[in-house]
Amino acid sequence: MIDFDVVPKVVIDFMNEDHRHFTDLANQLEALLADISSKPESITAQLEQLLDHCREHFGREEQQMEQFNFPPYPVHKGEHERVLAQMESVASQWHASQDRAALMEYVAALPHWFIGHAATMDAVTASYVVRMGGPAAF
Repeated sequence: MIDFDVVPKVVIDFMNEDHRHFTDLANQLEALLADISSKPESITAQLEQLLDHCREHFGREEQQMEQFNFPPYPVHKGEHERVLAQMESVASQWHASQDRAALMEYVAALPHWFIGHAATMDAVTASYVVRMGGPAAF
């Protein structure tokens, strides 16, 4: 589970909101996987919601990086692409096997990546965008 209180906050509100939504979706997926009475269809729907959110969430960040000519844009975008490809692969494996243990292993590893990503790439990106005149937290 991801404790949103320990997720580093950045200086752009929409990014913090995206991070809160990611946290909620990932935690809901983990709870479904932990509940042996959860139907596979519910797990599939939650996994797809998380994947859709990540596509939109990463897209919003990338739009800001492009708009404000963020110099390490290719590195940050590359990390988004890597994470999405991995998530899509995990979703494909889930669709094929419905292996709860394998999906739970992936979901259990998300907090470590997510907190690190927010503390590093997202924090640096948000600070740069705000310095260049982008939206700030209020």
